[in-house]
Amino acid sequence: MTGKPWEPGEAAEAELVRWMEDYGPMLAGTCTALLRDAHLAQDVVQETFIRAYQHRGRFRGGSEKAWLTRIAVNLCRDQQRSKWFRLVDRRVPVEELALPAPQSGGTAGQLYAAVQSLPDAYREIILLRYYQDMSMGDIAQALRLTPSSGYRRLQKARQLLKRKLERGDFRG
Repeated sequence: MTGKPWEPGEAAEAELVRWMEDYGPMLAGTCTALLRDAHLAQDVVQETFIRAYQHRGRFRGGSEKAWLTRIAVNLCRDQQRSKWFRLVDRRVPVEELALPAPQSGGTAGQLYAAVQSLPDAYREIILLRYYQDMSMGDIAQALRLTPSSGYRRLQKARQLLKRKLERGDFRG
């Protein structure tokens, strides 16, 4: 894909279908973890693909995964800033998340609960790096960070996570 605008048609629709198949589950898991609401996450993923399709001519190459993730993360942030979002109870049982999340109990469950209790910026980078297995280059592109800023944020997120795990502090 290039930076040229696409004409609507079979090729553009085929590309949209491919994006949905290749990246839909990953985006759904990421958005569910960020928003803590599976239904709202599905809405955000749908809006991500609508916006990507509408603005496909703006894609300048590089990683489609990072580009689509950036759109999704920005839409999640928009949702988190809305007044309605702040008034609704966002707690979701781990079993309902669309990520390969662990069961509630045990060490893996504690780790996931600790990740979910991190501030948004740190939770995003941990989820993208370790739960979605994105490269730091793609994460930096998705979050609009320089690679060095991405590495520093990931390091800080790890430190916070380590402290939370040592203290057993898994609540926000």
